[in-house]
Amino acid sequence: MNELLEYFNELNDQDYFQKRIKVYGWKKSYNYHLISNLTPYLFEPLTIKNHIAKPTNENRPGRVEEKHYITIHDTGDTLVGHGSKYWADAVYNEELKDTKQKYACSYQYVVGNEGIYHMIPDNEIAWHAGDSTQVSYHMYDTGISEDKEPTIDISKDGYYMIGGEKSSILAPTDNDGNILTKDDINDGSIRLEIIDHKYHIGETYYNATYKKICNRGGNNNSIGIEISMAKGENIFLNLARCAKLVVKLLKDNNLHMEDIKQHHFFSGKNCPQTLRANELWDVFLSLIDVEAIVDSYIQDGYQLELECSSEYVEKNGSLTKLPGSVRGIEYIIKTKYKDVEESALFVKLI
Repeated sequence: MNELLEYFNELNDQDYFQKRIKVYGWKKSYNYHLISNLTPYLFEPLTIKNHIAKPTNENRPGRVEEKHYITIHDTGDTLVGHGSKYWADAVYNEELKDTKQKYACSYQYVVGNEGIYHMIPDNEIAWHAGDSTQVSYHMYDTGISEDKEPTIDISKDGYYMIGGEKSSILAPTDNDGNILTKDDINDGSIRLEIIDHKYHIGETYYNATYKKICNRGGNNNSIGIEISMAKGENIFLNLARCAKLVVKLLKDNNLHMEDIKQHHFFSGKNCPQTLRANELWDVFLSLIDVEAIVDSYIQDGYQLELECSSEYVEKNGSLTKLPGSVRGIEYIIKTKYKDVEESALFVKLI
């Protein structure tokens, strides 16, 4: 068994994932039985449908900025039919199709069962993170050595502390000028980088709407992705497709796993709410990790194919529904590497 098949064998040995969750929407939420794909890797090519907004759109400012992050949102829209095409059209037309309401927001991508749509060029800014576009990305030298633990706090006189040591960087106050505490920091914390053996801290601000200290760089310096939560869609498929897209964006922009952030990181908003409330963020990151590992094999020259005759499994490995009782689903993964073809039979206990 070659290395790639050995890796899929390890994946097959992991427990099958399913969970009863609540999918959150601003109008209505619904209960949903989330079921994973046959394997954490999605057996379909990354297909992106270009639907680039016109340069004259008000929600496409056109300003080019270096990208330091990928920002994950969910649409918060559970209405049937309000999937990726609906929200791609909203950005493209600057209007909500059913209500004709003006739509001022924008984001680079939206992912759903209908596919992945691309509306704003990756290198341009977009309005999705709630942190404005007026402050440029910058990292400030804290004067604290890298040998300190990367824990963030705020001193009684309002300065950031790292590993218990007071830095030279003032933390934001609230709108009344009150000094805040670490409990007021968003739960994604503050951006830290080690440069020349010293901690540097990113641009921060106080978001009065959500009452959290947050990070700049969402609108200007991140690529925004919305994940569809429309009722009737396969939500796990949307997560898996988004994971595949994220791997490409990480490579294209020389970014790393730690650069993948929730919308909450930039504004304090509870977004992506369905992932946050149902403890699915780590599940999503694990899908990205698997996609990245398999992609590295593909880049090395491996070809792979899934074969499964089960009525419950689509060609890409997503499950249409669960079998009526616990049982094993047989599937074959075929590989080709340097003209050597090899395959392996697996059984997944569902």
